[in-house]
Amino acid sequence: MISYQWCSELDSSDRDEVSALVAAAADYDKDAGFSRIHPGDVTSTSRDGVRVLHLPIKARKDLSARDDAPLVIVAYLHLQVDGEGLGTVQFVVHPDYRSRGVATMLVEEIGLGTTADGGWERTGAVALRCWAYSTHPASERLARRFGIPAVGRLWTLFRHLSGPFAIPLDTVAAPEGITVGDARPLDDPAVSQAIEEVLDAAALVPAQRERLTDEIRLGSGSVLVATDSRGVEVGFAWFDPALSTHLELDAASVRALVLTKTARGAGLGTALLTAALGALRDAGAQIALIRIDPDDAGAVRMCRLTAFEQEDEDTCYQVGEWAEAPSF
Repeated sequence: MISYQWCSELDSSDRDEVSALVAAAADYDKDAGFSRIHPGDVTSTSRDGVRVLHLPIKARKDLSARDDAPLVIVAYLHLQVDGEGLGTVQFVVHPDYRSRGVATMLVEEIGLGTTADGGWERTGAVALRCWAYSTHPASERLARRFGIPAVGRLWTLFRHLSGPFAIPLDTVAAPEGITVGDARPLDDPAVSQAIEEVLDAAALVPAQRERLTDEIRLGSGSVLVATDSRGVEVGFAWFDPALSTHLELDAASVRALVLTKTARGAGLGTALLTAALGALRDAGAQIALIRIDPDDAGAVRMCRLTAFEQEDEDTCYQVGEWAEAPSF
């Protein structure tokens, strides 16, 4: 009933159809906050240390049993496999084909075995992870059916920036000897260099750094960089003022806030966060969104003190052995 074939690069017709599917799903899911695939991933190819594979899933239009019904792409899976064989999965079903068993059929056909020669489906992946953002009932049902364990979680938080529920946003000064510069575009070469220097000194696990670097590569928005008295970068906040609809309000996101290991615990994170929130408010956002690791006590405390509220929980599912904690 479905057909599929792995490829290192989508051909032009499949690429156009997958791009349209990804766009339709992102628009359909925007209010719910479900996982979405970045358009740039549809055209991505393998690069140093990362193997990229695409899997367009096809079926007869409207899941017709007629042999003359045209084949259409009803779902898409994107896989990245690092040098150690650890695979990161993104998966989306077209809104018109949800709740019709497409994901279940795919798992039943290809299985979840990662221990055979060549790894999962001979992609080289010896373990798999997939994040499901927001409480996604389809993801939960699929995980229960096939015994896929949840190994990590994130919280989605929101803060009102304007309107009757907004708490005043007080500017927090950076610690003595540290300066927070003006916001600059994410693709500014000087910003890219500053981000690299902060990440080098941030003591992130490799999977966290790889995931964040990939998101920055595909992302947009602006960055606030903090430097110490020596001119050394000690932290940054990446925020995207592009507005979307969330809770029927105009929302924008703080995408990442990273400090070097030595800069933590002195209040710099709060200074960067409040500066980013002020920029989002000035850009017209009514609420700000951020995702945090609930096991990071410092991040939880900082967000609570800056009037964030928890809205939802995101879940990371895993197949196979993976030594590092889930990245986010």
